[in-house]
Amino acid sequence: MSIVQPQEYQTVDDVPYQRGRPLPTVTPVFQNKLPNSPGKTSVGLLVDFPPNSSTPPHTHGGAAISVYVIKGTVLNKMNDGPTRVIPAGGTWFEAPGCHHRTSDNFSTTEPAQILATMVIDTKVVEEGGMAALVVLDPEYADIRLG
Repeated sequence: MSIVQPQEYQTVDDVPYQRGRPLPTVTPVFQNKLPNSPGKTSVGLLVDFPPNSSTPPHTHGGAAISVYVIKGTVLNKMNDGPTRVIPAGGTWFEAPGCHHRTSDNFSTTEPAQILATMVIDTKVVEEGGMAALVVLDPEYADIRLG
């Protein structure tokens, strides 16, 4: 087995968040305390993006995150980096403290799905639950991800 190397992806112009677009559905699929990393927990989130869906800008409670695109194509912009088009089979990494500015389904007609695996402080998960895993920017705090 070989280690998957980072990939280069097409970039597009920035896509600002627009209220009113469909929201993705976020489903926790696993949560495990890491015995070789005391105080850390691994959490898996399955994110289903309906066509034309978009996630408000957000952070992830200090988690380190590895993401795999299961199906469809997503747009991804982190911090001040470019907006990338990531197809099925593509991956990316989000460092702790990363500001996830764009997380959208690239298609207006087909669904997309990703698996996000987070390594986060156990205390954050136990005290904040799901709300601590996806922290929307303050101006979008009224929005609830399902």
